[in-house]
Amino acid sequence: MTSFRLGMIGMWHTHARGLVRQIAAHPDEFTLVAGWDPEPAVVASRRAEWEGTVPGFRIASSSTEVLSESLDGVVVEGRVYNNIASARLALTAGYPVLLEKPAGWDADEFPALAAAARERGLHLQMLYLFRYMSAVQELLRLARTGVFGEVYHFRARLPKDLREYDLFLRDFAWHPGGIYFEMAGHVIDLMAALLGAPKWVTPFHGRHHPDAGAFVDNALTVFGYERGWAVIEVPALEMHPHQRRIELYGTRGGAVIPHLGSGHLGNRPVQPLEVWTDSSGAWETRELPEATLQIRDLREFAAVVRGEKLPDFSLEHDLLVQELLLRSSTPTTDSGGQPTRVTSLDR
Repeated sequence: MTSFRLGMIGMWHTHARGLVRQIAAHPDEFTLVAGWDPEPAVVASRRAEWEGTVPGFRIASSSTEVLSESLDGVVVEGRVYNNIASARLALTAGYPVLLEKPAGWDADEFPALAAAARERGLHLQMLYLFRYMSAVQELLRLARTGVFGEVYHFRARLPKDLREYDLFLRDFAWHPGGIYFEMAGHVIDLMAALLGAPKWVTPFHGRHHPDAGAFVDNALTVFGYERGWAVIEVPALEMHPHQRRIELYGTRGGAVIPHLGSGHLGNRPVQPLEVWTDSSGAWETRELPEATLQIRDLREFAAVVRGEKLPDFSLEHDLLVQELLLRSSTPTTDSGGQPTRVTSLDR
């Protein structure tokens, strides 16, 4: 099988480094041909990091130059407010797209992009890096067997380090959802995979650091389901480590990922999943070998593009995740207000 040839439009995002590291580590599977970014500082940084270490890679002078290459797909890793336009350029040029999260910042952007992908028969895949973590995969597998019964509560915490607060303030204050908008999609993705679409959404946005100004730095959302709740928490005020976690409780069992870790940084060599079922009658800890991340996203993308499999996460699922992210990133009042009804997408 020939190496899967990729171009990259936008190179700003932190996740770009991890993807490129995996591409370089698997040259028999993937080749990064060229990349471009509109910001000179980003270009200089990526040129220093990647040229000479990633075989065959070069910095292009424009997005048009990247798209003029012979490619199998395009990765979009720029700033959120540029990414939908970049993805549309790639689709128009006839290329499948691997798109960094979140999927734009306006409610109409991603549905229009998805429609363009469908019209052209091209694969459009979101990058939510927790999808292929070992404990997450096992949690999804168990939930699909029905072992937990009727799930009545889902909770996810995805905190960010207080010591990087100035960086978050600089990069994410432009959006009314702040740090929540940047991070919550990761776990909304898993919530939707487990529970589907909620009936309503009530977000609570806090600006709790003395320097916050208008920046949302401590937020949570309550999602209401027919027979349960889901709660997602994203603070940018965390000092203590290893408190990213997922909890799921049902009428016949439950599960906890006590140390979710990071989607792209180094993780512990073993990832635990704590499981209780009525058949076992006791909590047990399953110690799962850490998965090498981002290579799974790349392999999924290539396999779907080649027609070898259907997507693990459908475009309809990704549309729902983006809708829920945007609805919970823009509350009517700081106190949450009345529940916002979730309307169904036309899909």
